Amino acid sequence: MHIEKKFFDNILNTVMNVSGKRKDNEKARMDINLYYRRKDLELKLHSNGKVFKPKANYTLAGDQIKHVCQWLKDLGMSDEYSSNLARCVDVSRGRVVGMKSHDCHVFMECLLPIALSSLPTYVINPISDINHFFKDLCSRTLKEDDLIRMEQTISFILCKLERIFSPSFFDSMEHL
Repeated sequence: MHIEKKFFDNILNTVMNVSGKRKDNEKARMDINLYYRRKDLELKLHSNGKVFKPKANYTLAGDQIKHVCQWLKDLGMSDEYSSNLARCVDVSRGRVVGMKSHDCHVFMECLLPIALSSLPTYVINPISDINHFFKDLCSRTLKEDDLIRMEQTISFILCKLERIFSPSFFDSMEHL
């Protein structure tokens, strides 16, 4: 569950463009200029000499972030299923903070594809795939055939995610 929480935090903070917690910062964008051919993520030089970071295709716009936060604030869950997720949402700042591991588990496996549905399909599909992977991994019964299939598919899912997110998104936790 700890790996799932770290993965969830990385995805949510990066997609919601949370300052200081996202994995897509200026240093990562400078590395993209040096090591990767991702023109859409490279830093751009403005005519006045300043460097700016263009919006990535995997981040939500400001109004979309507020919409996701408001949706989560208004979401009602039964007490047995999850804690009060509304207490973790700051709509005015567009942040989700203080979620416990089980809350992240519930959000990652059930709510994340719905919350991020405004992203393009080529971004949401790999996120949905990783959700299904964690859901299968945390199921009550695991068959050996299912584990073998999951071991084969996780590398493809990570490759899909690597094609979308910047390389700084991936650290040892994602590859575990």
